[in-house]
Amino acid sequence: MAKPHLSAIVTFHKEGLLAHTALRSYALSRDVARQAGLHVQLVLVLDNADVTTSSYVRNHFCLDGTERVVVTNVADLALARNVGVANATADYVCTLDGDDLISREYFARHLQEAVRREGRFILHPELVLSFGMYNAFNWQPDQEGPYYDPRSMLSVNPWISAAFSTRKVFEEIPYVACYPSTTGFGYEDWYWNCETIARGVVHGIAPHSAYFYRRKVSGSLNQASHAMKTVVPKTIFFEPRAVEGKA
Repeated sequence: MAKPHLSAIVTFHKEGLLAHTALRSYALSRDVARQAGLHVQLVLVLDNADVTTSSYVRNHFCLDGTERVVVTNVADLALARNVGVANATADYVCTLDGDDLISREYFARHLQEAVRREGRFILHPELVLSFGMYNAFNWQPDQEGPYYDPRSMLSVNPWISAAFSTRKVFEEIPYVACYPSTTGFGYEDWYWNCETIARGVVHGIAPHSAYFYRRKVSGSLNQASHAMKTVVPKTIFFEPRAVEGKA
């Protein structure tokens, strides 16, 4: 089997039936990428997944044998992503959640943009459409564009968790667990975005790609962190020289 161009890491916990709809979306985007000559491997991480979620993932009709199913008990979204990275074989890696949806050309658009880029970079979907508890949409900023302000990182995370980069970047700057209920720190994606920028990685967008972000009434880690009034862990991004050098 040829080495994949992209390892798409999908983390599952207790999504139940929502894991079924997410996998349908990801498999469809994988098939569209294949038609463009791009090989995408799904790395499905079952982290403390319940029986229902595990059953939907393992027995999904869209699976074709090219996937890698990884079972772990780290019980943390950030660490589960790191487990996925450790099991990735492609030069490019992206992260996805086990209950969201993506546009048909999502994988292809990210790979096409990646070959145009030089240096160290992270790509995010251009458009985010939120649905579920509330409906909304927003355009994500390009760090090198006019709508990114490094000072805003103190109060808002400009990008959702869905990220695409080289496997090397994910290995060099792994996600860090926050354990908000015991430490008072949260927002592992926000922290990771700060750390990557401070270390010289440029965040951009993959044009014409969309992420459909399920806003849940309960069970959201971000909502839980907000309710506990957690803060982002100390990051080198807010050290004066780090911000000035990357603004």
